Amino acid sequence: MLTALYLILSALFVFLVWQVTQIKRNNYVWLLLLVLAGLFYDTLIIGIGKFVGESNLLQTLNAGRFYVHALLTPTMMIFGFGVLRKAGVKWAQGKTAHIIVCIITTLLIGLGAFSDILRLDLHVKTVADTLRYVNEGGMKGPPIPAILTIIFLIVAGISLWRNSGWKWLAIGAIVMFIAAGAGIGDMFYIGNIGEVILGFTNAAAAKKFLST
Repeated sequence: MLTALYLILSALFVFLVWQVTQIKRNNYVWLLLLVLAGLFYDTLIIGIGKFVGESNLLQTLNAGRFYVHALLTPTMMIFGFGVLRKAGVKWAQGKTAHIIVCIITTLLIGLGAFSDILRLDLHVKTVADTLRYVNEGGMKGPPIPAILTIIFLIVAGISLWRNSGWKWLAIGAIVMFIAAGAGIGDMFYIGNIGEVILGFTNAAAAKKFLST
């Protein structure tokens, strides 16, 4: 059943990518498109794992999942900041704030690359009817870049809510934070469901605030 779930999740990400392509694109929208495409890849590879079978091919395909999360996930900080700028949130208008967000994003990408690319050590793992490879060589403990990115999106979402009355970015980020905490071990799929929910709220934010 998890295989079917992941194929459904990947289809939902295709839908989200299509939705975002309908928005007039700027740099912030392009970042969202890249992340959504990466999450489509992530869920698709997990979904087709059992059909490909344990092999060097599947191992290579799974390596791409870790590249996606390491290199793209922190860029959602810049996307969230862009939404705030376009929405007129006061603290996001200054050049200094923009530089700080970009520096933090770069540092988190570097940390993710160290953990999930330079120290990538893939081992096969089966949960229910899914077959995927997990990284046994990365830093132990919670994924710091992803957690800090979600926390930033919560702060950004609350700021947006207070400024414009639009609550959905905050709600999506909070749901993602809860899902990430619940999606530990064999319950990993909960985190992916949270990513879809956050994807929908991010796409809605892009359509509302970045399309003009």
